[in-house]
Amino acid sequence: MKKIFASLLFACAFGLVACDSDSGTSASEGGGSGSGGSCSVEKKECPASLEEGTICDARDGQVYKVTTIGDMTWLAQNLNYYDCNMAKTSWCYDNKETNCEKYGRLYSWTAAMGLETSFQKKFANLTGPTQGACPEGFHIPSEDEWLALDSIAEATGSGVSPALRSKTGWEKSNYPATDALGFGALPAGRKWSSIFKELGEEANFWKADEDHSDVSGKGDHALIYSLGSMFDFSGFGSLLKDEGLSIRCVK
Repeated sequence: MKKIFASLLFACAFGLVACDSDSGTSASEGGGSGSGGSCSVEKKECPASLEEGTICDARDGQVYKVTTIGDMTWLAQNLNYYDCNMAKTSWCYDNKETNCEKYGRLYSWTAAMGLETSFQKKFANLTGPTQGACPEGFHIPSEDEWLALDSIAEATGSGVSPALRSKTGWEKSNYPATDALGFGALPAGRKWSSIFKELGEEANFWKADEDHSDVSGKGDHALIYSLGSMFDFSGFGSLLKDEGLSIRCVK
């Protein structure tokens, strides 16, 4: 009960519980490739050999660190995949390509799940693992997979948030990061309506699960997992599906 209360407290403190803000796609779309005009995506070949603990996304040649936690293999970096279908549903923070390179992209839930934008306003009711925007063999983590990660991080004894956060990149640090599991979470912030916020302060990730609680009866919210440096625990809640959050993929 204490753990659940702490998680809810974090979600409330950082505004991560379901809300009724007007979060329609903004006029400041994109950031990097695909923003305004014709779309072009640079694609590279995967290297002939990879360093241990890395994988290559064959779609664009990007290489990601991975970490094994329990019986799960997670990307140890935020996803930075982009295709032209995402021109209005994924963003670089502040529309700056350098932020995508450092923090990964921010995605709407529908972009994360590989769905049409119509599902921002209604339930998709997906079942089973969904690859979505993830590299082949990986999928968007479910509620149960995030909870399993949370439990393992808690068992390190350093606190969930410190155990999962990167040792560098966090401006505030009431609880210094240990990155005990090699997850390397960076405070990539999020996009809310036309505003980018909380860079350097929070890491917010989509779950595959939609919010079926009484708070969200319209199918316009999805569940999230959050980390901050002001607390030693993680945060849970839900946000409107058209907001922009980070993606971590798992298999």
